[in-house]
Amino acid sequence: MKQKTFSAFRDNVALGTSILFSPFIVPIVTAIFVIHKHADTSTEVFHWLTVIAIFVTALPILAIVVLYRFSKVSNIHLHTKEERLIPLCFTLISMIAGTIVLYRIGANQSIIWVCQAFIVNSVVFSIITPMWKISFHTSVATGCIMVLALLVNMNLVWLFLLMPLIAWARVYRERHTPLQTVAGTLLAIVNTLLFFILLPPTV
Repeated sequence: MKQKTFSAFRDNVALGTSILFSPFIVPIVTAIFVIHKHADTSTEVFHWLTVIAIFVTALPILAIVVLYRFSKVSNIHLHTKEERLIPLCFTLISMIAGTIVLYRIGANQSIIWVCQAFIVNSVVFSIITPMWKISFHTSVATGCIMVLALLVNMNLVWLFLLMPLIAWARVYRERHTPLQTVAGTLLAIVNTLLFFILLPPTV
């Protein structure tokens, strides 16, 4: 009985971690902190966050649901790497469109840079995914932590302590191998740092 209870507890922790650190949720939380630091008015906060919520989260999720509805993917969680390319392309197009909208409405350059960093990371991982199911959970979480450290407060690097939990959850739920989660983390660090060095945000 104790073993079953502990097993159920681990199942719930792994599921909860996977949901809480979803690649569709973490970027929004990151955007909230970045926008709060760089926006001058509550109106700017509302407008910029609304654009990001629509183009980074809502539209990509809607695209996956539509693809599932028309049997283009077997489930909305995209468990197989072969089914991820089309949703990833929709996500990239949506993020690019959102970045253009932010630029047109005069969003702070740091906000636009964050969206560009998301796009760069997504392009790299989209190229890899058809060949190898690299972890988007760890890569997106890592990229967002890097953004928070670079643009909000360097002390937020402590958030990297969450990465072993996220990686464990993905491995425990048999979504990825340990190597796929570690590779997602390391590559996101390299991508984001290089982008920051080569094309730093202008104030």
